[in-house]
Amino acid sequence: MIKQKLNRIFSSITFSFFLLVSCYSQGASLAPVKFCIWDPVGSNGPFISFLKETKLKAISWGIDLQLDAYTDEKVAFNDFKSQVCDAVFLTNLLARELVPFTGAFGAPGAIRSIEELKTLSATLNSPKAKSIVTNDKYEVSGLFPVGEIYTFVRDKSSVRIASISGKKVSILNGDVASSRFAKVVGASPVHTSLATWGGQFNNGNVDVMFAPALAYNTFELYKGLGEAGGIIDFNILYAVMQMVVNTQKVPPSFASKMRQHALTRFDELENTVKQARSEIPQKYWITLDSKTLEEYEVLSKQIRLTLRDEKAFDPKAISLLWKIRCKFNPAHTECASAE
Repeated sequence: MIKQKLNRIFSSITFSFFLLVSCYSQGASLAPVKFCIWDPVGSNGPFISFLKETKLKAISWGIDLQLDAYTDEKVAFNDFKSQVCDAVFLTNLLARELVPFTGAFGAPGAIRSIEELKTLSATLNSPKAKSIVTNDKYEVSGLFPVGEIYTFVRDKSSVRIASISGKKVSILNGDVASSRFAKVVGASPVHTSLATWGGQFNNGNVDVMFAPALAYNTFELYKGLGEAGGIIDFNILYAVMQMVVNTQKVPPSFASKMRQHALTRFDELENTVKQARSEIPQKYWITLDSKTLEEYEVLSKQIRLTLRDEKAFDPKAISLLWKIRCKFNPAHTECASAE
């Protein structure tokens, strides 16, 4: 399983970690940075295990990265805002409240592949991008890929957009794109958090939810899928987790070093994403016909641009993401007209 795989990675670096700590402590003291991490499994979970190597890397920068696991994302978010934490690891849905520019990274169709995400991350590493990755005292210090977002349905006969009308759709952490989707298709919104998200789907309080393959086992979504459900094999967007720091509480160069480090680990995370998808039984995947696929594509763009025009997504961010997509797929019809 993914959790075991990430724990093996941690075990392989333990000796190096203690050796580096010992060597560094002989010459200088480490600056402490308390890093509050949302991990649905807790202190032995996959995100914590993955970030143990980041802790090792931070020592070489003179930083003692103190990892603290939270199973409730909103508690981690609130502790960060209350300055209990110096840095926080959380979903894009909450990170956008700290650095609004990044909210567009969660727009439908905004990012579609790991290669596009690498380009975005490299762009944000540029000194010229400093103004867009900061907001007051907050700064994005790393993007971490979690894979394609798919539509999970409890009834696989309800995959046409028209058939979702009247269904109960999960709105995770007040996500504006999901809310607009529910409004456009005539579905009933059900507001959820990551603490209630999986359970609401599994017990039938939610008929439709949007999630990455990583969520299938982590949140036991097979319970909600049962024999009647399925996963629509349409990539809504390639999602990210974010690390955000309080620039008043971390060393000046820490955020930029973290962004560079995060980018070096993208392929490792992408392998974990692929492994997660491979663990989902083939029977659950629903292939859309060309007409239905086009309906989803059109709706994704409609929602993205409407929310841009309403300033729910930063117009400059939407434009930047359009340029990145068209760099990789210039023949796509959307590249005929700039966003």
